[in-house]
Amino acid sequence: MRTCLIVNSKSGGWGVWQHKLQQLAAQAAVPVLQEDRDRPLTQLLADARLDGYQRIVVAGGDGTLSRVVRHTIDYLDDIELALLPTGTGNDLARSLGLFGESLEDVWQWAVSEPTVPIDLVKVSNGETHYIINAATGGFGGVVSTDVTSEDKRRWGAIAYWMTAFSKLVALEEFDVHLELDSRTVALRTYGLAIANGRYVGGGFPVAPTATLNDGLLDVTTVPVLPPMELLAAGLDFSLGRHHQTERVRTYRSSRVHVHATPVLPYSLDGEPTRSIDATFEVIPNAIQIVCGPQPAALQACHRESQIVA
Repeated sequence: MRTCLIVNSKSGGWGVWQHKLQQLAAQAAVPVLQEDRDRPLTQLLADARLDGYQRIVVAGGDGTLSRVVRHTIDYLDDIELALLPTGTGNDLARSLGLFGESLEDVWQWAVSEPTVPIDLVKVSNGETHYIINAATGGFGGVVSTDVTSEDKRRWGAIAYWMTAFSKLVALEEFDVHLELDSRTVALRTYGLAIANGRYVGGGFPVAPTATLNDGLLDVTTVPVLPPMELLAAGLDFSLGRHHQTERVRTYRSSRVHVHATPVLPYSLDGEPTRSIDATFEVIPNAIQIVCGPQPAALQACHRESQIVA
């Protein structure tokens, strides 16, 4: 199988990982296609398809991989993907069992292991978007872009929630109507998440039991709560005690329609947008991607290499 590596040479991660990635690629005779001002991603992917590359290894985070998927949506059935988690949040990599592993190990899996199918999410809000990890709305849509590296160093896994709590006095309230597969829900909320993967904001478990290949979206909503209850709810989620709180409500559905008043700010795999109405639909098993040896967010998959899923 012909394999290429796509990197964004304008990203901060490229400066950190450039030497090692070029070394690993050279050893495996894998060409490195660098996205820059002269060769945008659309051109790189068009060239890769023309040259017959069947597996695309992407160095970056959720946003980079999401852009690759968006630009290859018409021929996803013909390619395989692998992810090297060199981004800032690396949330999908956590669900795939890649985060925290050595770059050498992840590279070896990327170029040699069979893929597994995972779901894709189609978002319709006047435009059409495709996401692989999660959409966060309300304060989630704002906080996803506001969590700093310093916050992550200070707070670790609870950085996302602590950043949200620090903005509590400015949090906007939204009246939200959810249409799910089997029910409708109306609530007043600070924010919500529609998740395929488990994490947002650099490791916050917004959907702790989500599975990437179950054909379902995990919906997490945060009702308007007094400050200390909101903080406690977030800490419960961050520390894996999501079953011990009734403050944060969760649902599962293959399709979710959201109507919000006022207009809801979203982050779609890190890309900001705003809408009153948005529909999220699962496209089952749309992406073939390499995972790590123990991806907790995947249902068991049979692979030639017998990697445990």
